[in-house]
Parts: sequence; structure tokens; C-alpha cells
Amino acid sequence: MKKVFLLLILFSSIGIDLFSQINSDYVLKQELEVDKKYIYEFRDGTIIIGTFNKEDKGNVYIMDVNNEEIYIPRVMIAQAHEVNSDNLVGDEYWFPNLHDSRYFFAPTGFGLKEGEGYMNNIYWLVWQFQYGVTDEFSLGGGTSIFGLPTTLNAKYSFNLSKNLNMAAGYFWVGSLFWDIDDDRTAISMPFAVITRGSKENNVTLGLGYNLSNTLLDDGDRDQIYDDNGYFIGYEDPKISPLDRLTLNVGATFRASRRFSFIAEGWLFNMDSQNPTFMGGPGIRYFRKINRVTAKNGAGAKTFDFQLLMAPDMDGIIPLFGASQKF
Repeated sequence: MKKVFLLLILFSSIGIDLFSQINSDYVLKQELEVDKKYIYEFRDGTIIIGTFNKEDKGNVYIMDVNNEEIYIPRVMIAQAHEVNSDNLVGDEYWFPNLHDSRYFFAPTGFGLKEGEGYMNNIYWLVWQFQYGVTDEFSLGGGTSIFGLPTTLNAKYSFNLSKNLNMAAGYFWVGSLFWDIDDDRTAISMPFAVITRGSKENNVTLGLGYNLSNTLLDDGDRDQIYDDNGYFIGYEDPKISPLDRLTLNVGATFRASRRFSFIAEGWLFNMDSQNPTFMGGPGIRYFRKINRVTAKNGAGAKTFDFQLLMAPDMDGIIPLFGASQKF
């Protein structure tokens, strides 16, 4: 039962935040600066690169890459990005990381923006949503098609310096419909992470502390019997703080316009002679969707493939997930 429930938790928790939002400057909220070079995205997906000259009567005037002045109706511009070394490689526009708040499961120090969210699934079995309540605070939750397990999470993110971000939050996994070993909670974990690097290339270190006792083996829990010798349940044992502690590391590297390499690993049960490792490498594919109905004129679909090494399992587990921004 423990192995089965561990896998259910695994599939559910990986769905917590597999994919994320587009981080970009909305042109309607942005004041363009004269003589600065921008990438202009139209609502139909067209891209023009040029230096901003002026704005007049609802038109944006720029000098394009051929040094010719052209104008663009402002209402046609979905997004505008100031050119930098990350978003313009050669003559190719690399749109911002469509997922910067998580790796496969492990969170980063980056967060969702206010009003942004997404739906995602793992093998179409586990479904989850995430929503940015403010620019720093987000909430999420989900469940499987079987109603077990259920997940709830909260995350608060903040910037420490130019290339250093941090987040703290709470992660709960359990059952809303029936007890598991006389308990509805499987994981009850406050966590904190710190991320070094840009949204395109970074590494994250994190830790969590599981307050739940449910996932312990029955052999690790004291049995309780009534006066007639009948088994009536388990008594919660004294658990080492090291066994409650979970450490993780994650990293991402933007390899091309549409692909990133990602790796993450988790270490727990550290008070035992054989600490448990879970994690593995994989890739992420980005697909940008341009549509007028989206908040900023564009949406995103992302697809993940991970080769996962999991506890109590022989071999490697291939995982596939997909998401849709709303």
C-alpha cells in the first residue's frame, strides 16, 4: 500500500507546477524609450525587431533592421520586449521562458504574475491548476480522476538581488474522501528554496520538512491493542528530524528557442543507512500560442518528458506532462 500511495503522490506532486506563464512586458503597461531596441510581437504571431523612435496618433514608429522607418498601429502590438542577450540570439527571437516557476516538480524562486494561471495534467490522469493571486503569491490544487490523492499548495516569491530569488510556501497531499491509515494527510510540508541565475539558466537549492507520519512503514509504528488483545491501530512513533527533512536541487539550461534541459533530484530518509534519492533529467518543449483572447495577446502550451528514478521501483519511469495557460 505504501508503494502504491507513494506513486500516486509522486504523479500528483509532479503536477503541482510543471509548467508556467510567459514572463513578458505587456505593451499597454509599458512606456517605450526612444533609441532603445525592442522586439514587437503582433497578435497574429508576426515579429518585428527595431529601434523605437516615437509614438504619434496611435502609431509606433521604429527603425527596422534594414534601417528603414516604419510604423505599427499600437493596438496591433501584443507584447514588446527590450532586446538583450537572452531574447535575441543571432537574428532569432527567443521568447521568454514559458515556465520559470518550477522544474518538473521542484519549485524555483520565481513566481506567477497576478492574474496568470494554467491547467496541466500528467498522462491525463492527474489534473491541477495554479493561479497568481498577486505578483508574489500563488495558490494551486488538484486531484486525479480517481479522487486520490488531492493536493493543495501556496507559494510566496520575492527577489533578493539581480540574479538571486527566493520562495517559501506550503505543500499538502492527502485524501478529502477517505482516511489512509487513519489519517487524511500524507504530506504536510512547509518549504523554502533559493534560486541563482536568470530565468533561462539557473540552479536552485531547497529544503522541506514533512510534518506527517502517514507514509511510515507499519513496521516503524507501534501497534496498539485493546484489553482483549485485538489490534485497534498504530501509535505515532518518535521520528528523527533528519528523516522528516527533504533536500532538493534543480537546474535548467535553455538549449534553443523551443527546448530546455532540466534536471532535479530529491534526498530524504537521511537518518537511515540508505538515504532515498528520487529524480532525474529530462527536456521541456515550448509552444507559443498567439490569440487575441489571451490577457497579453499570447498564450502557451508546454510539454515535459522526464526519466525518473523513484524509490522502491526497479528501472526508470518515463513521465509525460502537458499544460495550457489561461
